Amino acid sequence: MASPAHNTALDFREYVQAITEEMQTRIEQQRQAILALLDQRRGEGHPIAYCPLVDCRPKRKLREAIREAIEVLEDTRRAFRSRQLEELRLKLEAALAEDTE
Repeated sequence: MASPAHNTALDFREYVQAITEEMQTRIEQQRQAILALLDQRRGEGHPIAYCPLVDCRPKRKLREAIREAIEVLEDTRRAFRSRQLEELRLKLEAALAEDTE
């Protein structure tokens, strides 16, 4: 669909179609620009764990497991008064806090 003139009246369906096509075009332009930049800087970055959603299921499950481990460590720390358990709990809490930033 060609981009309509700015003063052309569109019905809502045509408007949505025109806007989404424009967004797709701009996204593709941004993708090409980013890929070109990455090609120029090949080898400078580090691998990224891909998750298409900000809060994907594997990450949610991992965070919940860490929270549960923290609770267990807190309970056992009181019972056993272990400095190692306390340090492990603090490390897990720090990792969980870092993940949510």
